Amino acid sequence: MADREVGFVVDDEYKAWIENIKDRIKHSQIKASVKVNYELLDLYWDIGRDIVAKQKNAKWGEAFLATMSKDLRKTFPNMSGFSVQNLKSIRYWYKFYNSNENGLQPVSQMELVEKLVKSISWGHNQRIMYKCKISQKRYFMRRKRWITVGAELS
Repeated sequence: MADREVGFVVDDEYKAWIENIKDRIKHSQIKASVKVNYELLDLYWDIGRDIVAKQKNAKWGEAFLATMSKDLRKTFPNMSGFSVQNLKSIRYWYKFYNSNENGLQPVSQMELVEKLVKSISWGHNQRIMYKCKISQKRYFMRRKRWITVGAELS
């Protein structure tokens, strides 16, 4: 016997239809989460580039990171990610992918790598950066994670 709700009979057709709607909502939530992650990492990439540039061109030392952290946390009190340690991690992350030791060609491969790196969560990026001391191993770990991410999104 079908379930009844205020004058509506819940039959098999409705159950299949509502399951389809639920699946689409879940899929949309995953896609939104991936896009939010990408945008956050795009922001981190830009911040990393700016920190490196300021330290090189304006001759700002390490001390400005504490001031930067304080200013950002004051302006965005409900947003995490602006601690001094995380700002250092953001700088380290940017510098690694833009160093000569990574073996990538400046333009042709860097654009692809930048896009792929931003498709991995910040936590995965940090684990790769700090656990893999050799550039080739980091590349292998990133590539392995990219393949996994690609399979999850298909």
